[in-house]
Amino acid sequence: MLGIKNISLVLVILIFIASSCSVQKKSYKAPIKEEGVDYLLSQMKANENHFNTFSGKAIAYVTNQGKRNELKINLRIQKDSLIWVSVSAGIGIEAARIILTRDSVLFLNRLEKTYFTGNYQFISELIHARVDFDIVQAVLTGNDFSWYDYQDLKATVSNDQYQLESAHRRKLKKHQREHEDTLQTIYQSMWLNPSSFKIEKIKIKEINKENKKIIAAYSQFKDVSEQILPMQYDITITAAQKDIIIDATFIKVVLDNKLNFPFNIPSKYTEIR
Repeated sequence: MLGIKNISLVLVILIFIASSCSVQKKSYKAPIKEEGVDYLLSQMKANENHFNTFSGKAIAYVTNQGKRNELKINLRIQKDSLIWVSVSAGIGIEAARIILTRDSVLFLNRLEKTYFTGNYQFISELIHARVDFDIVQAVLTGNDFSWYDYQDLKATVSNDQYQLESAHRRKLKKHQREHEDTLQTIYQSMWLNPSSFKIEKIKIKEINKENKKIIAAYSQFKDVSEQILPMQYDITITAAQKDIIIDATFIKVVLDNKLNFPFNIPSKYTEIR
């Protein structure tokens, strides 16, 4: 069984893992011109941040059931293939390490000397909401999902931002893993900066009656290697009628450096089943 401390650690890693791209909001005196879906999508894609690798160090505060914990995060991403996270608590001793690939989850609990190897069902059960690699990477990079369709999108203007939303986004069949029986269907809404067309806020919700959702907002933007990256992440996970709130601030971000992703399971660790 995973304890509350373990769950908090995994939640931070998963939903936070990696991070996002936008441009700081500005005040607009004139009304924003309404635009069509195709135009907004083309501008959003043209202005997405591009990198092969991402590495960053951040301080995160996780509030769960009235308890607030401070964690230090070391994040590394190989775009579209691997997310690596090391989490430290207290005086800086590593508490947990995780690797996400497109179809697997590896987790080390340094505090209890346990480990887990498996798939995304592990994560989905912990946060009571279904996620996959593309959703995690999107929340952590601020780009849109890879390999998801754009059917039924509509465009509106909302609070000095462009809003794109769809109630029926599905993963494309040719990129669906063979062992999954059904295609995932989600509701997604994105708020775009009207001058940069960067995503400033993402809302992801399962299509069901339980109101499971993830909302990520990005601020405090900085120029990194001629790209605009957010340094502040505010993430809320709502599931089982409870909120988990993650406030994370990056203190260092580097793009396109050569990275390694160490993950060794000590022989004395016990497997979580």
